[in-house]
Amino acid sequence: ADNTMKSKYVAFLLLFLLSFGLDQGTKIWARKTLKPAGYPAAISAPKTVIKGYWDFRYSENPGSAFGMFRNQAGARYFLFGIGLCCLGVIGLWLYRLPNNSKWLGVKLGLLAGGAIGNMLDRAMYSRVTDFILWKVTTASQTYEWPTFNIADAALVIGVGMILIDRPRDPLPPEGAQPSDNSATAGASAAEKPASA
Repeated sequence: ADNTMKSKYVAFLLLFLLSFGLDQGTKIWARKTLKPAGYPAAISAPKTVIKGYWDFRYSENPGSAFGMFRNQAGARYFLFGIGLCCLGVIGLWLYRLPNNSKWLGVKLGLLAGGAIGNMLDRAMYSRVTDFILWKVTTASQTYEWPTFNIADAALVIGVGMILIDRPRDPLPPEGAQPSDNSATAGASAAEKPASA
């Protein structure tokens, strides 16, 4: 029962550390190797990963994921506040989950890692480091997806997985406390001989 009780927290922590660590590590690499001297006056030269589809190109974004709110006054503080609220919701959701819900713990770990990764950028640099550029190149034109980072990807993957699995990830009843089914069953069994 103890192992089951910890499973949602272990899954959450592992995916949080993985997404957060990858995000911060790749951003440090991007700032050291992709950021041109004199940025933003100097334009970042893209490094091709898959020709015509995937480049690394350095950019700094004062807005949110995929460049939203880029030029909005006060966006840094607004988005930081939104991030804090989201972390509160994630923490409450994790606490209220049944203790054996490790798959949903994985998804919440991705969300938390992505949110804190970008929040740390805003706190330290007032803007978020982006460097991943996906695009489709045709004979006449190139269509580019807004530049993003690992934190953005973790957020999108986490939200997408929650939406896809929502019918299998019901919230506990209102007011329910975290519980382990096997522990509850064991407790019930233990009570029967005492009443006999």
